[in-house]
Amino acid sequence: MDEARLDNRTEFAAYPQMLLDVDGEKLVTVVKATFEVKDGDLELAPPERMRPVRQADIPWGEPEISSIAYPADLCLRKPGTDVVVVGCAHAPGGVPVPRIDVRVEVGRLKKSLAVFGPRVWQSATSFSTPTPFSELELSYEYAFGGFDDSDPENVVEEPRNPIGSGKVAVASARIGTPAPRIEDPAALLDDLGVDPKPTGVGALGRHWAPRRDHVGTYDAIWSETQCPLLPTDFDDRHHLCAAPDLIARPPLVGGEQVSLLNLLPGGGVLQLTLPKIEVALEFRVEGREPVRFTPHLDTVLVDTLLTGPDKPPAIELCWRAHVVAPRRLKAAKIIVTERDVP
Repeated sequence: MDEARLDNRTEFAAYPQMLLDVDGEKLVTVVKATFEVKDGDLELAPPERMRPVRQADIPWGEPEISSIAYPADLCLRKPGTDVVVVGCAHAPGGVPVPRIDVRVEVGRLKKSLAVFGPRVWQSATSFSTPTPFSELELSYEYAFGGFDDSDPENVVEEPRNPIGSGKVAVASARIGTPAPRIEDPAALLDDLGVDPKPTGVGALGRHWAPRRDHVGTYDAIWSETQCPLLPTDFDDRHHLCAAPDLIARPPLVGGEQVSLLNLLPGGGVLQLTLPKIEVALEFRVEGREPVRFTPHLDTVLVDTLLTGPDKPPAIELCWRAHVVAPRRLKAAKIIVTERDVP
């Protein structure tokens, strides 16, 4: 089998893959470390729970219909660091309340959510008092957004969250339907004269704005001169899947403080420190000089969803690097190393 040889000298997961770029095929290697929360600190996950590199998005529900829970790890480049949270809002003490405040802080990045109990639109601009609740998954289905094609001549969409609720062609169509439950506490749904900005802490869909604004132009010129490569105007920002205010540019470096409010059963604050690690990838291709990279940390995924005795909260960290693909993959050897940085 024609495949690159991987010499992974770390305890992390690593995965080489051929991917198309604007100017040809590239051999990329993604390195992924999984750390688990134990006694209020982060420890490297044991081998049996070291998560593999995800090759495809994993949705909250039905594929192609629901939002992304766990985004794919495979791509060539990320010009920054994505911070993605997969989890639920939890009421303090597990006692049902009408509203739960959620906050995520990772270094200089900060994001707050107001999460409400079930409520229904009673008019075009007002909704019922939220019913007390104790837990809600933080998926974009519960945020403002939506797509309404009930009138073929007046199709409306919230491009930043087409699977949310509240976006309609005719305001009266909201009556009797579920109202959004996840809001920005600094811009609550008080005045629907202007559509509120969808908000959340999870991964954005590939076909949502702003990701789709960076995918490039697939037209007749592309078909005739560039296909199957990426369009010449493709922008690597398409690969950044986090909410815009949870993307770090310049990238995170490790060592940042993490604070999570009401993201674990029972609520409360969890404070952690991101590991500070230098990952190195060396590509040795027959007939070429070896090339060594120390890529930046480009993904931090906080997972508080899979909690339990044998499924503690976890944090995934990803790094990646690539070279021009050789004609024969077996001509390439990739050496992966890592070291802790003081």
